[in-house]
Amino acid sequence: MSSVNASITLVIPSALSSLCRISSGPPSGTLRISADSVRGALAELARQFPDVHVRLCDERGNPRPHINVFVNDDHVRTRAGLDTPLAAGDTVSLLPAVSGG
Repeated sequence: MSSVNASITLVIPSALSSLCRISSGPPSGTLRISADSVRGALAELARQFPDVHVRLCDERGNPRPHINVFVNDDHVRTRAGLDTPLAAGDTVSLLPAVSGG
C-alpha cells in the first residue's frame, strides 16, 4: 500500500448527498478526497462528514452489511478488501444493496 495519499473520487448514495452540502445528480453525489486505501477513504469520510459515515459504516469503520464498496468497477472483496490500495484518479463507490421481489 502506498504511503502517499492519492486524489480520488468518492461516490455516495444520492439520498445522503444533502448531508455533505454537495450537489447531487442521479444516481449519486461525489466527493474529491485524498486517501491511500479504501479504509483511508472511509476514515476521511468520517472526518469530513460524520453524519454520512455513521449511516454507511458501523462503529468500527466497516461498511454496513447493506453497503457494497467498489474501486472503479471491482468489488473490494475481489481485491484486498478495505486495504485495497488507491491510485490517483480512482473512484470508490459506496452503493446500497437493492432487492425486491
